[in-house]
Amino acid sequence: MMLPPALGTLGTMGRNIFRNNGMNLWDLSMTKKWKLTERISTQFRAEFFNILNLTLYANPSYPGQTTGSGQHGNPTTTGGLGTWLATPDVVNANPQVGSGAARSTQLGLKFIF
Repeated sequence: MMLPPALGTLGTMGRNIFRNNGMNLWDLSMTKKWKLTERISTQFRAEFFNILNLTLYANPSYPGQTTGSGQHGNPTTTGGLGTWLATPDVVNANPQVGSGAARSTQLGLKFIF
């Protein structure tokens, strides 16, 4: 059980005790700018998120991310069977663009004056 140390004392927990899978995402952004006049230009932008379409899985033993239920309808908080492996963006209610979502593309056109 983790408890904060008493006032005026140092904690005894070691360094780097919490481990999880690494995060490896590749994003790509390409821009093209056209100068129309001396002061006016147009910029086209294409952004690709998770361009390699890599899947990130959440830690299955993370407490609070479960769909199974224990005795008397209480949700389970242990890892293993019944845990859902949601990516970090789904947990944060943003399954479209963010960390771990499927590949997505965003196009933009900016008029600069």
